[in-house]
Amino acid sequence: MKSIALFILILFANGCAPNRHFAPPEEKPREEDVSKIDYKNKYENKNWTKKTQNITTNSLLGLGEIIQSYLGRPSAGLFRDNKEGLDCSQFTKDVFERFNHTELPRTAEKQFTCGERVDINRLRYGDLVFFRIEGRAVAHVGIYIGYNEFIHSSSSGGIIISPMEDKYWRKRLIGARRILLWRPQ
Repeated sequence: MKSIALFILILFANGCAPNRHFAPPEEKPREEDVSKIDYKNKYENKNWTKKTQNITTNSLLGLGEIIQSYLGRPSAGLFRDNKEGLDCSQFTKDVFERFNHTELPRTAEKQFTCGERVDINRLRYGDLVFFRIEGRAVAHVGIYIGYNEFIHSSSSGGIIISPMEDKYWRKRLIGARRILLWRPQ
């Protein structure tokens, strides 16, 4: 029963997403140590307060509604010249603040220290996914929304949904963190 409810939730949350991709990915993304940094030790935040909570179908639907409300909003721009827009880490920070009052740090690099580390092949709806861009170890963050897609703030397109199997994102993917820590019922 729970798996059917979760399937319906994911289907609902992705129903209005543009650019639907149903073809199987060429290869699954892998978590890899792209820049030879010891991610396990460098990016562990001892001050992060874990919030274990009951996550229900209704709460996940609420998260989906919050996420969808951002679609199409402008980004802050490459040089943060758009004061009305959001960059990637402000977007994820705002979503989780609105959803369950979780306070995430302001940068993608610091958000990479929060929650629990997740194997890329075991992503769940709501996990944060992180990418290396322009040589920076952790430079971009988005929210995994199922079907191998994530929503994020793109400097050129605003808040958009992108496929993780896209060649650009696949080779830059460095890891994921679970912010929604589900309490077994």
